[in-house]
Amino acid sequence: MCALLKKLFDDEGGFVITSELILIATIVCLGMVVGLTEVTYAVSGELIDVANAYNRLNQGRRYNKLGWNDNNWNDATIELNGTPARDEDR
Repeated sequence: MCALLKKLFDDEGGFVITSELILIATIVCLGMVVGLTEVTYAVSGELIDVANAYNRLNQGRRYNKLGWNDNNWNDATIELNGTPARDEDR
């Protein structure tokens, strides 16, 4: 039994491979943290762009009306201005 324990204790096979795997796993994890941080910034920037585009929408309408009025052609354009988007939380 002592010989078996001494043999297991002295066996260093796989030690280098384990160290290399720990180093590789550490580098991969650090790279993932940096990559996911950049993805977070990119997604946040795109959502800000979408919110700004939504706030700049013009909800007004323009109607071109052709009709006969007092023996003359009436070519009128009617514009209805929309209300701008407002943040109600302020």
